[in-house]
Amino acid sequence: MPTTRPRRAALDSPALLAYPMHGQRKLLDEGYRTRDGHLIEWLGHDLAGRGGVTVVSRPEPLVTSIARRRPIGAPAVGTRSVDPITLRAPDPRDRRRWWVASARAYPSLPPSAASVPALVWNPFAAVAPVAANPFAGPRRVVLDLLDDWSRHYAFESIRAEVDEAYAAAFALADVVTANGAGTADLARRHGRTDVVLLPNGCDPHRFDGTSRATGPTTVGYVGKIGRRLDLAGILATVAALPRASFVFAGPVLDAEYGVLADSPNVTLLGDVHYDRVPALLQTFDVGWVPHHVGEREVGGDVIKTYEYRAAGLPVLSTAVCGIEARGLDGVTVADTAAHASVLAALAAGSDGRVPRLPGAIPPDATWRQKADVVRDALRLPARRPS
Repeated sequence: MPTTRPRRAALDSPALLAYPMHGQRKLLDEGYRTRDGHLIEWLGHDLAGRGGVTVVSRPEPLVTSIARRRPIGAPAVGTRSVDPITLRAPDPRDRRRWWVASARAYPSLPPSAASVPALVWNPFAAVAPVAANPFAGPRRVVLDLLDDWSRHYAFESIRAEVDEAYAAAFALADVVTANGAGTADLARRHGRTDVVLLPNGCDPHRFDGTSRATGPTTVGYVGKIGRRLDLAGILATVAALPRASFVFAGPVLDAEYGVLADSPNVTLLGDVHYDRVPALLQTFDVGWVPHHVGEREVGGDVIKTYEYRAAGLPVLSTAVCGIEARGLDGVTVADTAAHASVLAALAAGSDGRVPRLPGAIPPDATWRQKADVVRDALRLPARRPS
C-alpha cells in the first residue's frame, strides 16, 4: 500500500492528468528530453492558466527512494506532480517485474477528477486498481505509444504481462496515437485500426546551426547506448577511420557496449542533461544513428534525427523503420557496412570539417504541433494565441 498520500490539490483540479513512462523525477533529471517529457512541457505551458497538468509518476519503492538524491531542475511551467511511494519491494531476481507490481500502487483518484482527461504512456496504468485507474470512469483518455514493449528486448521477462496491459489499454482508450509505423502496427494488432500516426519531432528554437567543431572530424551520437545499437558495425566503422573522433553522449545500458571505451578515437561522455545537448551538437560534424535494423528495432521513431537536423548536422543513419518518411533533408541512409566510406566522403575537405546543412524542420515535425494534435484529441480548449 502507498506510504505517502498523494497531494490532494494536485489531483483535484488539473486540466489534464499525465501518466509518463517513468515519472517526474526522471523527467527532471534528464531535462524532459523524451517524447512524454516534450509533450508534458508544451501541454503544461498551454494549460498553465486553466489548472495545468498533474504528472502522476510511476510508484517507487520506499527502499530505493530513500537513497535517491534530489532531482535536478524545476518542474515545467504549468505542471505539478504526484509521486507515490510504496512499501512494496522490487523483485531482486528481475527488476523488470517492478513495472507489473508498481501498477497496483498508483494513487486513487478523487471523484472531482472523474472527468479530467488523461494522457497515458505507461500501459500498466490500465491494470491499476479501479479507483486509481485513469482508464476507468467517464474521462477521455489518449494512449500515446512510445516503443513496442511487446517486442522490446528489455521487457522479454514480462512479455505476458505487457500483452495483458496493452490489451486493457487498447480496449479502453478513446484515442490511440503512435510515434512510428512499428507502434501503429502494434495498435492494429490489438484491433485499433483507428490509430493516429504521430511521429516524433523536435523544438527547432532550442538548436543553433553554428559549428563549433574543432580538431579531427567529429561523428556524434546522443542517446542510450545499448542493444538497440549495432555494436559490430560501430566498432568496424571506428576502426576504419582512426583519424576521426567518435563521441557518444548517453548512458551505457548493456555491459558489452563498454568495449567502445577501448577504442582510442572514441569518447564516452556518459549521460548528458538535455539542457546541454544543443551546445554539444555544435561540436559535432555529423549526427550518427547506427541502430540495428529489423529484429532489434523496438517500433518507435528516432528523436535524435530531428534534433541533429535542427542543429544543421548532416545525418548518417541505418534504414530504421520510417527514416525516409519524415520529410527531413540532409539524411543519408546506408547499412553500417558502408558507414565508414560515407563518413570519409563527407569529410573529404582538407580541414576535416563537414559543412553544415541548414534545413527547415517542417511545422508538422515540431513538438508544438504534436502537442496541438494531442490536445485536440483530448478535447481540451484551444491554446490561446501567443
